[in-house]
Amino acid sequence: MRGFPPIQIFLLGLLFGLLAIPLVQLTGQAVSTHGGDERSAQSKNDSPDEVPSASSSPSAEGQKTAVLVRVRYAHKPLKISLKDAARELLIQPDLSASPLEVESQLLIRQEGNELSLEAIWPENTPDTALTVEIEPDGREARRETVWSRGADLSEILTFIW
Repeated sequence: MRGFPPIQIFLLGLLFGLLAIPLVQLTGQAVSTHGGDERSAQSKNDSPDEVPSASSSPSAEGQKTAVLVRVRYAHKPLKISLKDAARELLIQPDLSASPLEVESQLLIRQEGNELSLEAIWPENTPDTALTVEIEPDGREARRETVWSRGADLSEILTFIW
């Protein structure tokens, strides 16, 4: 004896509906809590009629933050330079060992930072990789790897936090 198809379809739809409720709650909460960042957390704490002052909120340009800069290389360069606009981040780097680690200050911009990387190797050095890792205080580290062609390298690296 077979069942009545309209009742079976109704029971199947009811079962899917009951399963959908917890699935929507689980996936909806995961997106709202996991996908949040500092800006959304800050905007939740601000009331709508409160105007943030210039001293309490980051400017449109960004915030100057202490950063740890790591540079890894397979072949020791003769000279290396990493600049944010005209400001050198690697002041008197010690190139004797890889990775090179330097603490510096960087103006973190909302649209990202474009850094100019230049390096020079001795003649007859094979093409080599150079990795720049920047870790600002309170933010995740970002890393870019570039390859040299010949004895010199000149690249623009973009870091977005």
